[in-house]
Amino acid sequence: MNIPKKFKLFGTTINVIWDEMKMDNMKAFGLSEYGKSRITLSKEDGSEKLSKGKILDTWYHERTHMILNTMNEAELSRNEKFVDVFSKLLRQADETAEF
Repeated sequence: MNIPKKFKLFGTTINVIWDEMKMDNMKAFGLSEYGKSRITLSKEDGSEKLSKGKILDTWYHERTHMILNTMNEAELSRNEKFVDVFSKLLRQADETAEF
């Protein structure tokens, strides 16, 4: 998997961390925290490993939240259907790109 440890949006460094316990306690696979410039991800669902596909879907989903919030598009970021569809299209575009 090619998920970065950090990246920048408008010059702000966004850290990507892995925290299975936090995500398990929240009953989530990922969390985008705009105010903390952080995305938290998990590789597990309880005691079961998540598939590579599920982890990547979660990464793209949380990154989309972060981008939309950085753009001051909080209403779009709260629209989970939009975020889910957009992030899956972004992933497909990235994975099928030919150079």
